[in-house]
Amino acid sequence: MENDPDSAFVLLSSYSDPENLSKADFAAFQLMYTKVKDKSYMDLSGDTVTILQSLIYYKKHGNTSQKGWSNYYAGRVYEQAGKLFEAGLYFLKAAEYAGEILDPLLGMMANYYLGELHDKQYAFDKSLEAYKKSYAIYGQTPGEKYTGALLHSIGSEYGINGKRDSAYYYLEKALEIARECKDTMEMAAICNDIGLYLHEDSQYPKAKCYLQQSLSLENDGDWLITRKITLAKIYAYLNDPDSSFLLLNEVKSVVEELDDIELRAVYYSALAKTEAASKNYESAFFYQNRYVACVDSVYQLQRKSSLAEVEQIYNYLKYQEENEKLHTVQHRAIVIGWIILSLLLVIFLVIGVMKWKKEQDLSKAEDTVDVLRKMEKINQSNCNNDAAGQMELSGYSDEEKDMMVKKALLMQLNITKVLSQLDEKSEKEQSFLERFNSLFYGEQHTLEIDWNELYLLVDLLYNDFAGKLRNHYSKILLEKEIQLCCLLKANMDTTEIACVMKQSINTVRTRKTSIRKKLKAPDGADIIIILEEGINSES
Repeated sequence: MENDPDSAFVLLSSYSDPENLSKADFAAFQLMYTKVKDKSYMDLSGDTVTILQSLIYYKKHGNTSQKGWSNYYAGRVYEQAGKLFEAGLYFLKAAEYAGEILDPLLGMMANYYLGELHDKQYAFDKSLEAYKKSYAIYGQTPGEKYTGALLHSIGSEYGINGKRDSAYYYLEKALEIARECKDTMEMAAICNDIGLYLHEDSQYPKAKCYLQQSLSLENDGDWLITRKITLAKIYAYLNDPDSSFLLLNEVKSVVEELDDIELRAVYYSALAKTEAASKNYESAFFYQNRYVACVDSVYQLQRKSSLAEVEQIYNYLKYQEENEKLHTVQHRAIVIGWIILSLLLVIFLVIGVMKWKKEQDLSKAEDTVDVLRKMEKINQSNCNNDAAGQMELSGYSDEEKDMMVKKALLMQLNITKVLSQLDEKSEKEQSFLERFNSLFYGEQHTLEIDWNELYLLVDLLYNDFAGKLRNHYSKILLEKEIQLCCLLKANMDTTEIACVMKQSINTVRTRKTSIRKKLKAPDGADIIIILEEGINSES
């Protein structure tokens, strides 16, 4: 696998029905399959399901090493799938496991690709920190396979961050290692980076030498066109327009064929500079306008910029400095306008929500008062009947027992006094809702239901219902649900229960639904009948 991953991939692909393996072997197969594809530089973007199967198994049953490497390859898969946030989480987890088992190779790889992710998101400081951490971890191993690549990455990030002395130091060290290993592709990439930074530092002769070395080492890579254009621009800065035109003519057909707006921006910028060096200012102005149009298109599409394109955009900003200042002022004005508009919308929204909530509270308060007045009126009409004569409890009808419970609740909550105070004119100028909240929920109303007393009354009237309910269902129902059941036993409707328990109607309905589920009763079933059946079956 390490020395010949292509052969390992062919061997693994030839295995039929890996799903028939045991769970442990199947997880190992999936992880090994992903690893081989990664080492063979194959596309992993479609392997999310494959690696997640391995990851899920090892999360429960794997050792720390298996958890670490499965998280690492999950990060590689998600990175190629373009899901950078998820990839970062997996790499962070892999680095954490690497620290637990002191696996420097895993720690180095996880931190290296964290650096890559930060770089893609333009978080260059974090990228540099991750690369340096990766290099420090790798220094704990005797291996030197990845030393050059790590030094290259550190040097490049130093260059992007503007610390050129450090950039040149690390890049030259990386270049020495690449020469010793005779790695021409790596040498070409490093020479290109050094040339670009020298170009940005206006050291054009040195930049030309490094870029020429880069082109001589690799003539068919993906970066060939961009490197030739950059070298052409350096020739223009060195007042050698003939060499510049020669290189630009070599890439002209390719640039025109490719639908790459970023490449065209770089090309037109180099042409503009070359024409200016030849004192063809009309042509230079023409190509500069084309360059500006390409850059504007890139901005609109919000495409990620390569290092070469960032350089071109920087020069564009220099050419258009005065126009950009005006654009910045306009942009700020638009942003401030949007902020003010957003704040106004938020204010109107908050006012609207507060008004709606106040209307809802007022409606609920009026409904609550209406229900309590109705309960009080019924209670008063029954008081005359109670005064006519006393009977044994067994002589009361169910309706009379229900009214006794309601009467006890009204007395405990002192509702008669509260309602009379609500009708009185207050010395303070208060709205109905303010008086209601003050009397029902404020400092003026401190009475609460004494449930122990109410349980005794329910037991007395309903054949020890509350006691049996608590003994039989205390492990199933919450205390609030037992209280609600006692009120249901007194034949109180949802609105009345909401009033005396100081809860919303929706809350009461939700509690009733919860009780039915706990009792495994169908929707709409009579809760009291279900409860009594359970109590009677036990007795």
